[in-house]
Amino acid sequence: MTGPLDKLADLLRCPVTGQRLRIADPGEVAGIAAKAPAEADGFLVREDGTAAYPVINGIPTLLEESLIPLQPLT
Repeated sequence: MTGPLDKLADLLRCPVTGQRLRIADPGEVAGIAAKAPAEADGFLVREDGTAAYPVINGIPTLLEESLIPLQPLT
């Protein structure tokens, strides 16, 4: 995913924990997409790697109810 979101990613924070969010890399997308709404075209991953938020039509959906739980990084 590229575009305006790339410039904003450093400013975005998880609404639940306040952790930074980063754009999911291509290797992560398939695993996250399996748990996400079909209309998601990208994801923002929390810095601890335990949650992601969908990006739909280029707009981050940073609502607690949109949180996608992920396996923690080991």
